Amino acid sequence: MLLRLFRPALARPACLTPFSTRITLPFCARNLTTSTVANPEPLTSFEPATISASSGPSPQVQLPYFVGRNNLNNLSVYQLKKRGGNMKVTLLKKGEGNLQALKQDVKDALQLPDGDVSVNSVTRHIVVRGHKRDQILNFLHTMGF
Repeated sequence: MLLRLFRPALARPACLTPFSTRITLPFCARNLTTSTVANPEPLTSFEPATISASSGPSPQVQLPYFVGRNNLNNLSVYQLKKRGGNMKVTLLKKGEGNLQALKQDVKDALQLPDGDVSVNSVTRHIVVRGHKRDQILNFLHTMGF
C-alpha cells in the first residue's frame, strides 16, 4: 500500500535523447508584413479582349447527379469477377444525387438492355453486367467528370 503512494499518477515516457528534437528543429518565421504598401499605377495600355458569341463556350447543363473521385483523383469504376469468374460485373462508385438518372444515362450511352444496369440502393453503386470499365470511363469523361 505504501508503494502506491510513491508511484507517479501518470506514466511519463522516458526521453531517448538528452535534448528534445523540438528545440533543434528550425521554427517557421512569419514572412508577411504588417505595413501598408502604396499601390502601383494601373496599366493604361491594357484593353480587355472581346469574346464573340460564336466562339464562347457552350453553357453547361446542370446534371441531377455527380460522380466523385477517389483520393488519387481517379474515377471510382471497378471491374469484379464473381461466381468463380463466370459473372463479370462493373461497379461505379461515389455517385451522388439522382442515381436513377445516372443509371439511365449510362444505359443509353452504352446501349445496354434494361436488366444489365441496376442501382444498389444500400451502397449507392451503379452495377453493370460485364466488364465495361473503359466504356463507362469514356462516358464519364465526355460528361465532364
